Parts: sequence; structure tokens; C-alpha cells
Amino acid sequence: MIRQHPPVSMDLRQLRYFVAIVEQGSFSKAAEALRVAQPALSQHIRHMEGELGLPLLHRGPRGAVPTEAGARLLHHARAILERFAEIPDSVRGADRPVIGDVRIGLPGTVSEILSVPLFEAVRARHPGIRLRIAEAMSGFILDWLNREAIDLAVLYNPASPKGFVLAHVLTEDLCLFAVPSQDGAPPDGPVPLAAAAALPLILPGLSHGLRDLVEEAAEAEGVAVAAPVEIDSYARIKELTARGHGFGVLPRVAVQTETETGQFRVWPLGTPPLQRRIYLAHAAERPLSTAAAAVRSLALDLLRDFVRTGRWTAELAPEAP
Repeated sequence: MIRQHPPVSMDLRQLRYFVAIVEQGSFSKAAEALRVAQPALSQHIRHMEGELGLPLLHRGPRGAVPTEAGARLLHHARAILERFAEIPDSVRGADRPVIGDVRIGLPGTVSEILSVPLFEAVRARHPGIRLRIAEAMSGFILDWLNREAIDLAVLYNPASPKGFVLAHVLTEDLCLFAVPSQDGAPPDGPVPLAAAAALPLILPGLSHGLRDLVEEAAEAEGVAVAAPVEIDSYARIKELTARGHGFGVLPRVAVQTETETGQFRVWPLGTPPLQRRIYLAHAAERPLSTAAAAVRSLALDLLRDFVRTGRWTAELAPEAP
């Protein structure tokens, strides 16, 4: 016999309270942000837990953390609140201001270039949008997108594109770089992977997207890559290279400023040059909100402009949507 559960009478206010508690990390901070008495928040959560028959929050030294059931509720609550927030704009028409929260994940090198211009563009064009930018390595960003912790993401060469809407924006070259006085520096011009592999390389660790790309290309040429220094931080790769510890491998845009000032000498890596594609992505099964679509459009425009103006040394995708 299938067990029948009684109907649940949660409302939008309770969902909003629950999301606020999780995002603020505590009942007291959520009460302050919502301007609601803390006992009232506690009462609403107890009511929701009683109706569902499950605990939704762990209350401990780390604050309020969602349980497994709470994490599932959070997923649905955010989607419901976002859809509800779109109703007035949809009913009133396209001329109304765009409002809402948008979360975008950016890899470090992209964030360094895109974060501030994107924030300023959103502030100027859509002041009703609250933009949240999260910076991390591409693997973490992909996980956030899978869990719908973010609405949009910039990704490198996604290995498993299933479930995402991907817009190929640009293709960039990877480069070998070092201080001009570095011992063992190759002559000017492209450096074959076999020659690069013989140098003291400073690379991200295995399973990092950039390292995977280098390893796959090297394997195809029958070359083994053994980096004496492995570190999963683009900033630290540049710092170690600047201190003369070896040859770094990064996208050319990551060292563009240092190259222009003469701090680094740069060589194209591979023959032909090793490249990676950059995509703007969102989950296929979750349509973009009006606010997220507006941010996506601005991000695409900015990325294209960076390439056209030479701020980003890359090739534009032929048919970026």
C-alpha cells in the first residue's frame, strides 16, 4: 500500500524565511536582514519541519546549516521565489525595470578581467539586479552549476556538456612564460610540447582543467609531462615564475599585463599552439530568469568587446549566440 502524506500548507513567506536563514547562516542574522523577530522565524521553521516530518536545519556552532532534506527544499524554494519575482515584470511588459538576484561563477583569470566591468554594466543598465560573483577553479564552478548554486558560469572546455546550454564565446591560446633572465630559455617562436616538457614547468595539479589539456596534447605526441612544481592557483604560478623557479603555463591573457611591462617573456606553447575554448553556460533544465538573461547578454557583450579591443588575446567564436 502506498503511504499517503497529508497536504502541506507552506507559503511564500515561509520559503523566503527559510532561504534567508540558510544564506545568512543563522537565525539572528536572518531576523535582522528580514526585520522579523527571531522567535517568529523559529516558529515558522518548526511549523515547516512539523508538516514535512523532517528536520530542515542543523543548529550548531557553525550556525544554521541545511540537512539533506533542507538542501532539497532550498533548491525548490529558490526556484519558486525567483519565478514568483518574475510575475510582475512579465505581466507589466518588457518596459519595466529588470529586478532579481543573479549568481555567476567565474574562473580566476576570467574574474580578473570580467568581474568589475560586469558589475558596473549591470549597475548602469539594470540597477534592480543584485549580482553575486563567485570565483573559483573551473571544476568547482561546474559543480556549483550542477547543484544550481549559481545561475550562470564561464567554463573552459566542459568535458560533459550534457545538461547545459553552452555558448562558445572565444578560443584562447595557452603560452609558456618566464622571467627574461630564466636559465634554459628557448629561442623566440612556438615551443613544441616535447621541448617544453624538458623544462622545469610550474603547472596546476592533475585533474585541473588546464593540466588535463596539456597532458592530453602531450600524450597525443608521445610526450611525458613531469612538472617539478604543481600548484592550483594561477596567482601563485605567476608568483613562483616571477621568482625564477621555472616556466609557467597559463592562458596568454593571464600574463598579458606582465608581458607588456617586460616582467615576463612569452612563447606560444605547442605547434600548432595549444588552445582552449571558453563558454558561457547555464543549466538546460532550468530556464533563465529575466534578470539572469540580462546578465548573460551583458557578459557576452563584454567578453566579445575584450577580444575586439585587444584586452583579451583570443579568437572570437564564429557564431557566438
